Amino acid sequence: MIGLIFSIILMLTFSAVAEPIPVISIDGAINPVSSKFILRNLNEAEKEGASCFVILLDTPGGLMSSTEDLTRAMMASEVPIVVFVYPSGGRAASAGVFITYSAHIAAMSPGTRIGAAHPVSMMGSGGDSAETMMEKVANDAVANVRSIALERGRNPDWPERAIRESESITADEALELGVIDLIAEDVGSLFDAIDGLAYGPGKADTLRLKNPVAIERGMTNVEEFLFVILNPNIAYMLMMLGVIGIYLELQNPGGILPGVVGAISILMALYAFQILPVNYVGVALLILAVALFILEANTPSFGLLTTGGVVSMLAGSFLLTSGNASLFKISWFVILPTVALATLIAVFVLYKALRARTMRTSTGLEGMIGQKGVVAAKSSERLKNFYIEIHGELWAGIGEELPAGTSVVVEGVEGGKLKVRRL
Repeated sequence: MIGLIFSIILMLTFSAVAEPIPVISIDGAINPVSSKFILRNLNEAEKEGASCFVILLDTPGGLMSSTEDLTRAMMASEVPIVVFVYPSGGRAASAGVFITYSAHIAAMSPGTRIGAAHPVSMMGSGGDSAETMMEKVANDAVANVRSIALERGRNPDWPERAIRESESITADEALELGVIDLIAEDVGSLFDAIDGLAYGPGKADTLRLKNPVAIERGMTNVEEFLFVILNPNIAYMLMMLGVIGIYLELQNPGGILPGVVGAISILMALYAFQILPVNYVGVALLILAVALFILEANTPSFGLLTTGGVVSMLAGSFLLTSGNASLFKISWFVILPTVALATLIAVFVLYKALRARTMRTSTGLEGMIGQKGVVAAKSSERLKNFYIEIHGELWAGIGEELPAGTSVVVEGVEGGKLKVRRL
């Protein structure tokens, strides 16, 4: 009897043990950082032998190269992947469609949407060659997502409308069309819904969970930092901070701090620009703007070079991401204040440089002109050689013969001595 009771207690204890389910959240663009973050956690889930791997997805889209790397790994995953478009108001747009279709189980929360997967050119617009290239890209994307849909047992026709016509649908419509497997309110209800759910072609596979508990895993500090600077607005501000810092260092050699901050900012911006789709003509125009500001400070052109620098900076800022999808464009609400601030700094430095040129020398012998002093002593019996005491310091003087104690004023410099006259 005691043994039976002990066995029942063990069974109840075993059944009550929580089953950890790794859960990650993607809120933003799909880029190399977010893609590697997903892949790293997917690999960890496979090593841990997790029952499933959950991705909470809310994305406006992203880079096709990163998306393809991600979907390939998801299709080959040994751990069932659950993509949950969450929270309410979220979306799985553009690249999000491919990621959702690549999941073993796809779910959405009420109030979310999926679609608008038409690829956007990163090479500008216009020209028959650009249109032909975009048609090829669209055809390849359609073929890719259809093969994924057939592999996962989902509607293979709707993604073509999402790609070619930028169609977007709600969660209810997605469930009705067979784009997703279920609708859930939150992560808890998602676990309840997927436990015992058959999925895949012919519903041949079934997911079994035992007392699942969500284990949320976030990005490392380095991943978070890199994810932030891949925002085109942040990358642009880093670039501008860099060029301003270098400009200040060139105008005031030895400042050190502006140069160090500028160099680090430019390197971080270049890291982002090598991944983001940017026009390097825009980068060249930004560098030209700094060069024009420096020329203005050294060879004043009465504002012509400064005006050219401002125009070059505005044009460079616009061209930097011109022709990109809105996700990869720099906002004018960022460009205009940044260019205005850079212009104010350049004008301030120019003003200081011009003022320094027009100021009377205040050091050395020339700086003594106009100063008043007293004849301290003769240097010899010959006339015209004196020591002049000015502000407690003795200076060699030359002028008419004057007795000690005579008040004088410095008129100029001659032969390395102060030329004085009686005050």
